[in-house]
Amino acid sequence: TNTTPIPKEPELRYHFPMKKVKLIAFLLIVGLALPACFPGGGVITVSPPTPVPPQATVAATATTPPTQTQPAAPTATLPPAPPAASATPLASPTTAGQAPPEAIAILQPGPGSRVTSPLRISGMAAPTFEQSLAITILLADGTTLATGFTQIGADVGQRGPYTADVSFSVSAEQPGFIQVFAISAKDGGVTHLASVGVTLAPGGSANILPALEGPEQIQINQPASAATLSGGVVHVEGFGLASFEQTLVIDVLDEAGSILASVPVTVAAPDLGQPGPFSADIPYTLSSASTAGRVQVRDTSPAHGGNSHLSSVEVTLNP
Repeated sequence: TNTTPIPKEPELRYHFPMKKVKLIAFLLIVGLALPACFPGGGVITVSPPTPVPPQATVAATATTPPTQTQPAAPTATLPPAPPAASATPLASPTTAGQAPPEAIAILQPGPGSRVTSPLRISGMAAPTFEQSLAITILLADGTTLATGFTQIGADVGQRGPYTADVSFSVSAEQPGFIQVFAISAKDGGVTHLASVGVTLAPGGSANILPALEGPEQIQINQPASAATLSGGVVHVEGFGLASFEQTLVIDVLDEAGSILASVPVTVAAPDLGQPGPFSADIPYTLSSASTAGRVQVRDTSPAHGGNSHLSSVEVTLNP
């Protein structure tokens, strides 16, 4: 018996991947099931959500139980805030070192006024001997046009106001000066003087300009009032305003009012027409062992050559 196996013809097969077969089957099943679920031909329509009426929302909000809040933690009681600081500035510690008010302030008429006769002169003044003040009206060349006297309206030893009416006569409008000054009871000299430049008019309307009360124009810091000076030299220093070339004049006077020494001094101001400090050592010679005296600092007028301002202190002079 021939046992040799007879060879079979090869079979032609197409091996389709099983994953794809399963996917196709799943899609077929879904495709058959969808028409049954959606009778409208298998088209899926999505309806917009039905809006909730506002009343329903309010009702729902109203019925929502309130949220439980924890009680606030106790806070410490703070003391009341201190009152706000006053807007009024406090006095500066250097106030005492500032210049005192002008010893004789001419407040009316002010500089540049046009004045007619009778002329009313008023201002404020520090105490003087018997509270008396003298007044002089000068022409531009220094000629005395009119004089007068007045009293300070305050108790003896007190600063106060003054007023005086002085008559004068000029034939034409011209510049002039008003001087108000105090006189020494010891030697009859001028102890303090202030002046103001005006226009003197024979008539018409006056134009009185106001003036403000300011600081002392020439303040003498050394020597102090009633100081005793020895050694034949006076050291003078202070703060002042010079009307011409920044120059003041310092005089040392004896008991009779005679000038023992006179020296010009320059004011160390930053610019012309501004006040500044000054100082000088003034040698003097006495004819007696000791005498009452006075140290004065004056500003001379470039117009009439007399004094436009003068300050002084009384001292005792020793050799």
